[in-house]
Amino acid sequence: MNRTYLFLSLLMLSFAGISAQSEYYSSIDMVKGGADLKNALFDIISNHKQISYGSGVNATWGAFYTTDAAVEGNKRRVLDMYSSTARYFGAKGESVDGMNIEHSVAKSWWNGEQNNAYYDLHHLNPSDQTANSKKSNYPLGELTSVSWNNGVAYVGKAVIDGKSENAFEPCDEYKGDFARTYMYMFTCYQNFKWRYTWMNYEQSSYPTLKPWAVEMLLQWHKQDPVSDKEIARNNAVYDIQGNRNPYIDYPQLADYVWGDSVNYVFNFAGNVIGGGGTEGGGDDNGNGDNGGGTGSLSGKDFELVTDASLLSVGDSVIITYDSFAMGAQYNKYRLSVDIDIVDGKIDTYSNEVQVVVLQSGSIDNTFALYVGDGYLAAASSSSNNIATVAQINDNASWLITVDSSGNAQVVAQGSYQRNVLQYNVSSPRFSCYKGTQKSVKIYAKSQKNETSIDGVGQDESPTTIYNSRGVAVRISDYVDMKSLPSGVYIINNKKVLVK
Repeated sequence: MNRTYLFLSLLMLSFAGISAQSEYYSSIDMVKGGADLKNALFDIISNHKQISYGSGVNATWGAFYTTDAAVEGNKRRVLDMYSSTARYFGAKGESVDGMNIEHSVAKSWWNGEQNNAYYDLHHLNPSDQTANSKKSNYPLGELTSVSWNNGVAYVGKAVIDGKSENAFEPCDEYKGDFARTYMYMFTCYQNFKWRYTWMNYEQSSYPTLKPWAVEMLLQWHKQDPVSDKEIARNNAVYDIQGNRNPYIDYPQLADYVWGDSVNYVFNFAGNVIGGGGTEGGGDDNGNGDNGGGTGSLSGKDFELVTDASLLSVGDSVIITYDSFAMGAQYNKYRLSVDIDIVDGKIDTYSNEVQVVVLQSGSIDNTFALYVGDGYLAAASSSSNNIATVAQINDNASWLITVDSSGNAQVVAQGSYQRNVLQYNVSSPRFSCYKGTQKSVKIYAKSQKNETSIDGVGQDESPTTIYNSRGVAVRISDYVDMKSLPSGVYIINNKKVLVK
C-alpha cells in the first residue's frame, strides 16, 4: 500500500516512547510458534489502559484527533476507512458530524459488555454513519453479491464457513488494516466467550479463529502490507493506551501464530529455528521425524561470509561444508544435510537444516550459537564431541575468524580451546575436532545489505532507524550517525555498523 500522509502523531512521537518499544516484545524472542507464541503475545498486549468512550479531550474522540488525523494545512482531516467523504476535526475531543465511533470487531460478538475491548482504540475507528449502519455487526468476508456500497465499504453476501451470510468487505486499500486489527483482537481477547461463531473457532485461546477466517485474514494481510498510516496510528495508540498491535510491528508474526511457520521458533531476525516440516511438524530439536514433512525453504538471503567482522549478535547463519549444511543434534555430533549453493548463496534448503542465531558469548569477542533448544558447546577435551547445552558458558562460546575465501575457523573457548567445529568427510557429520578435518563455511542472512558507516549519508526525508532486532529506536529528519551509540543498525534497508 503506497499511501503517504503527514501525521501529527508521527511528528509528536517521543524518543522515550520509541525506547520503550525496544523492550516491549522481549519475552516473545525464541518462543515457538502457534499456541505458545499467541499466549505470549496475549500476556504482553492484554494489560493496557482504558480511556472513556465518546466525546472529550481524554475520551475516544480526543484520541481520534491524534490517531486518525491527516494534517492538511491548518486543518486535520478525519481518516475514515468506511467512506471517501472528507470531514474535518473541530476542537480536540469534539465529535464530528455525520460520523460514529465504530467497533471494527462488533461489540455484540461478546454481548456488548463494556470491558477493555469496548474501549480499545486499536479497533475503534471514526466511521461514516451511513456505512456504519449498513455494515451492522457483519463479519469480514469476500462478497459474492453486493447490496450496498459507497466505493470504500461494501455490504452483501459472502460464503462464511460454508454458508451464504451477510458480510462486510472493505476496499483493497484497507483490507490489510482490518485483517491486522482482527488478528490483534482475537489475540488480545482470546479469553473471551465470543457469542458468535463467524470468526472464533471454539471457547479456547488457540487458534480462536476458524480455518476459513485464518486463510482470508492471512491473504489480506499479505496482499495489503503494513502502511505508514498504520505504523503512525499504532505508535499514537501506544502513547495513549499503553499497548501495541504486534501484527503491525512484526508482520511475520501472523505466519508464526496461524500460518506456515507455526512449527518454528520466532526470533527477532524473522528466521525459523528448529521445527519440523510444515505438513507434519517436528520435535523440539529440529528433527522432522515426527511428522515426515520436510518442505523446502528459500535460502537466497543467506550469503557466504568472507569477513567475520560483518557478523553480529542477532544474525541468523547456516554452517556448511561443500554442498552440506549442519543439521540437528544426533548422539554427540550434528547431522549432515544436503543443500544447493548457487553463486555464493544458498539456493534452497530443507527444514532439516539447522538455522543458527548468533548471540553474545560469555567471553569477550565470542559468539554463542543458539540452535532452538540450547547452545552448541564443545563437550570434551579428549574426544570429538559436540553437545547442546541449556545455558551460555565458556565452553559454549566460540571465537570465529574467516578468510577471504570464506573458510571459517570456529574455535571453542573455555576448557576445550583446542576443539574446532569442522566437517568429517569419511563419516559425514559436523562436530568438534582437535585434529584436522574440513573447514566449514558460514552463510549469513542478508549479507547483501551490509554496508559500512561511510555508505550512509544524510537523508532529507524522515528516517526510521532500527536496531539489530528490527525495533525502531529513532525517527529523525536525517541520519545523524554521530548521535548513535556503537552497535548494529538497519537504516534505509541496509545494515550499518557504528563504531
